[in-house]
Amino acid sequence: MLNRLLIIPIVFLYSCQTNSNYDKWVKDEMANGSYQDSIQFGLKLGDSKKDFFIKAWELNNEGKVTHGPNNDFILYELEDMPEGKRMNHLFYGTFNEDNIMTGLDMRFYFLGWAPWNDKLQSDSVLPIAMQKLLEWYPGNDFIQIENENLTNDFFVKIDGNRQIVIHILDEKNVRAQLLDLRYKYPNLIR
Repeated sequence: MLNRLLIIPIVFLYSCQTNSNYDKWVKDEMANGSYQDSIQFGLKLGDSKKDFFIKAWELNNEGKVTHGPNNDFILYELEDMPEGKRMNHLFYGTFNEDNIMTGLDMRFYFLGWAPWNDKLQSDSVLPIAMQKLLEWYPGNDFIQIENENLTNDFFVKIDGNRQIVIHILDEKNVRAQLLDLRYKYPNLIR
């Protein structure tokens, strides 16, 4: 299941490789010397898998998060959302072969989602999720990636080494992936 979930970002990132504007943006951001390692809830890029689980356990004990569907994600209900627009944020660390956190896989969806409720579909989630990510990870704005190989609208923001990609996954879910570009492009590190 996890391998299947990683296919979309890999295809996305491959297709972005053909976009010279994207390549230039990555190189410029990586060259500016600004390294972002903080992730929400005190998590950090570069944490060990063990540290990730310890912090997740502490957050759960504090009542800030709980387990998500099928225990595949950590669930956080977004605060201060209007009635009828309550939203869940699911997240889970992504780790390299050395069990070092190199990113975060995320989902956003409305709690009251149903296939027949037009007001709570993923196209309404996308702008809210993008705004939340901009609040949590300030810096550059999202830009839309134009590429004929992409079937959905993909948006990306890059701040130093931190890249966030977001897109509609299905009727219910918006998917976002935060990635530490230092692990993807180690030759661009200054």
